[in-house]
Amino acid sequence: MKINNGIKIAIVYGSVFLGAGFASGRELIQYFVGFGRIGMWGLIVSGVLFSLVGWSVLTICRRENITSYSGLMRHLLGNRLGPIMEGLVAAFLFCLFSAMLAGAGATAYQAFYLPFTAGALIVGLIVFGVLCFGLEGIIKINLFLAPLMLLGGIFIGIYSFLAYTTPVFSSFGKGLGLAWFLSAIVYGSYNLVTGVPVLAATSKLAETKNHARIGGILGGSVITILGLAMSLPLFLYYADIISLEIPFLHIANNHGYIFSMIYVSVLVSALLTTAACNAFAVMQWLEGRGYKNRVKAAAVLCICAVLSAHIGFSNIVIFVYPIFGFLGLFKIVVILLSAVSKATPKNPPRRTSNVANASTRV
Repeated sequence: MKINNGIKIAIVYGSVFLGAGFASGRELIQYFVGFGRIGMWGLIVSGVLFSLVGWSVLTICRRENITSYSGLMRHLLGNRLGPIMEGLVAAFLFCLFSAMLAGAGATAYQAFYLPFTAGALIVGLIVFGVLCFGLEGIIKINLFLAPLMLLGGIFIGIYSFLAYTTPVFSSFGKGLGLAWFLSAIVYGSYNLVTGVPVLAATSKLAETKNHARIGGILGGSVITILGLAMSLPLFLYYADIISLEIPFLHIANNHGYIFSMIYVSVLVSALLTTAACNAFAVMQWLEGRGYKNRVKAAAVLCICAVLSAHIGFSNIVIFVYPIFGFLGLFKIVVILLSAVSKATPKNPPRRTSNVANASTRV
């Protein structure tokens, strides 16, 4: 069955955000749940931001015939500032890749009582295999695991919520002014630091305006729906899970072994897809700087990430993510302004159909 290119883009785009921080519940607690019921509105704000920026990036790339993050940054920021932004984003992507491996190590220890290093190494080896196949490998692993993440995540969130008897939000006060809104913007902006490079790399699939629209809006909508579903039980168990590395695993354990294994499957899938997408974006940056041996570069990248993962998942989420969130704010403004501007006439049309070419020859 042939899948619409817009849906392919949406799946890859949405999978970028479904990493260890999201699926574990750690990010949701830090940026939304801690503000009480108004935090749910924060999730919606972030989802709208994902959709708008995603659609805008694909529109710019299609309009200006751009197929790489390097080309996008140089178009938006020029030949001087563009490479600087690329380097900063590549550093953040590597931190995120390390965070996913750290999440894998924490999952292996908390769920299966395996050594931390074993979990990080296993996921690192799988990502290495995916990187060897380039963009094709990224698309295939996301198409394979995305349904499990989406359906499993919604089921786990809703079931955990319905199985609890305490009224939701009962232990929460009101959000502190506009802090919930600022938190939502920071969350959206640092996630888009990673989402934009992946979108730029997959923009070649956006052959029509409709593909660009579906890819951006659907990708943002999916992550919003999943986030809302998974946040409900986090509100209910907040007092018990606030200090845990993987809060949702504690919730899943309360519902039996089978339920826990379903959740672990969702978490591992999220780890794999996000780790692969982040590592792929770093690989794209390395290839643009002359590192053409894909296998060798992938091996070095994965080894370094496994070693860096020992910093700890929570430490990376708490200290590294917000810093790059403010960097992402600047990039979001530039992208949205560029998307609404008129297309520059100097570039030829991105693609012409076979029918049009044939009629021209006649």
